[in-house]
Amino acid sequence: MNSYLDRHSGRTQRGAFLLEALIGILIFSLGVLGIVGLQARAIRFTNDAEFRAEAMYLANSLISQMWTDNRALLKSKYDSTLGGAGYTAFQARVNTALAGATIPPPIVIVDGPPPLPQANSATSNVVQVQISWQMPGDPVSLTHNYTTTGVIGQQN
Repeated sequence: MNSYLDRHSGRTQRGAFLLEALIGILIFSLGVLGIVGLQARAIRFTNDAEFRAEAMYLANSLISQMWTDNRALLKSKYDSTLGGAGYTAFQARVNTALAGATIPPPIVIVDGPPPLPQANSATSNVVQVQISWQMPGDPVSLTHNYTTTGVIGQQN
């Protein structure tokens, strides 16, 4: 009787070992898939941070450029509703720097109506710059943007 149990328990053990091995491979595979998914999300977040940093740099460099320009010509040269030479060059820089994303035209407002703050002196201008983009693969409803407002000129 003892030899009969030994023969049957050996067969059962061989099948259990194979089942354990298959379950182990399944768990390992799910873990690898999870890590691949996390890596893909990390790359997406890195790309978004890169685009956001680039948009921040572009908007702040435009405001810095306006500081060096003739204040009387700011609206005609940079306002997006008028499409002057400064705005056209800025739009080209944005399209080049954010290549790979869907980019609507940037919005530049010089001395715009409220809710944009009004200049608090006759020798200053209030400027708002907004850059928007959509990452490849994002749904149409998900648009990222960076907006900054600055005062150009002197305040009394």
